[in-house]
Amino acid sequence: MASKETDSPSRTVTVGVVGDAGFASKIAYAIFRALPTEVSIGGDTIAVESSRPQVTLPPTATGSAQLAQWCEAIQETNDYDIVLCISEVPRRQGPKPVTAELREGTSAALYVPSFGTVAVQRRVVAMALQIVHDLLGTDARPRLRRSMSTWAPGPDAEGRGEQILLTPGAFGRIRLILGMIRCNRPWRLIPTLSGALGAASAASAFGVFYASIWQMAASMTVERLTAVAVAAVTAMSVWLIFPHGLWERREFRASTTDRWMYNAATLGTVVSGVLCMYAVLFSVVLMSSAIVISPEFLGRQLGRDAGAGDYLSLAWLAASLGTVAGAVGSTVADRHDILDATYGHRELLRRKTETAQS
Repeated sequence: MASKETDSPSRTVTVGVVGDAGFASKIAYAIFRALPTEVSIGGDTIAVESSRPQVTLPPTATGSAQLAQWCEAIQETNDYDIVLCISEVPRRQGPKPVTAELREGTSAALYVPSFGTVAVQRRVVAMALQIVHDLLGTDARPRLRRSMSTWAPGPDAEGRGEQILLTPGAFGRIRLILGMIRCNRPWRLIPTLSGALGAASAASAFGVFYASIWQMAASMTVERLTAVAVAAVTAMSVWLIFPHGLWERREFRASTTDRWMYNAATLGTVVSGVLCMYAVLFSVVLMSSAIVISPEFLGRQLGRDAGAGDYLSLAWLAASLGTVAGAVGSTVADRHDILDATYGHRELLRRKTETAQS
C-alpha cells in the first residue's frame, strides 16, 4: 500500500513586524511570536516566514503617523510581502481615533493608544492576526468580537485601497487619552523623582515622631483628609508640569484638538505618577508608624484607645504633608529625566527636538 504524501507549502509569504521603542515594541514581539507558520489559501498550503526588522519607525516632521514613510524605510533593507507597524502615535481622523490603518493591501499599522488600557496586548495581537489573514485572503480567518469600531476609506484612499478603522464617539476619545497615558508608563516617574521622594520622606517623618501631627490627624474627618491629599497631589503635579515645560503651547502644536489631547495625556501621566509616589510614601509612613509607635503610647497622646483608623489617618496626613514638601525637591530633577519618565518614545524625541531648535 503506497504511503500518502504530505502536502508541502507551494509558496512562501514573508511578514515583517516592527514597532516603536517601549510598550509598542513589546507588543510587536508578541505579534511576531503569535503569527502562524502556515496558512491555507484556496486549498493550497502557504508557508509564512516572519521576522522583526532591525530598524525603528522613522520620526516625521509633525510627529504624526506616516504609514507610507514607515513602510518605505522598512523595505529599503528588506523585501516583505506584508509589513505590520505597531506604533504608539495617537492617530485620529477628524474627531475619531484611528485604531488600525491598511495601505495598498500589503501594509498595516496598529495604533496602540487607541486600544485604551485594558488587555491591550491581547487585543492588539488578535487584531494583527486578523489583519494578516485578511491581507493574505486565507480560507479560515479569525474574527474579533463585535465592537463599535468601523472601517472607512482613508483620506488618500483613491487608487491605493487605503482603509482606516475608526472608533466613534466620546468613549473612543477617552480611551485614546487613557491609551496615551498607558504608553507613557507613568510609574517610571517614581525613580526619576528620587530627590522629591527623599524630601517627601523626610517631611513625612515628622508624622511619625511628633505627637501634634498624631492629634491633628485623629481630629480630621475623612473629607478633610481627602481634601488635603488632593491639594498635595495637585501641588506636586503643577510643580512638575509647568517649571519643566511639559504643557503644550500653541507655538509647538498648532492644532487645538491635538494640543488638548496631548495636554490631557500629560496631565494624566503626571498625576498617575504622583499618585504612585504618594502610595509608596503612604505605605512607608504607615509601616514605620506601626513599628515605632505602640498603640498604648498613641492612645495616651490621643486621650483614648487607639485603633487601626488612627494609624491610617496619621499616615494619610503625613504623606500629604510630605508630598507638598516633595514638590520643592522636584525642582532639582533634570528636565530630560522628567521627559524620559512622562512621555512615550516618539513624543520624547519630538520634545527633545523642539528643545534643541529653540
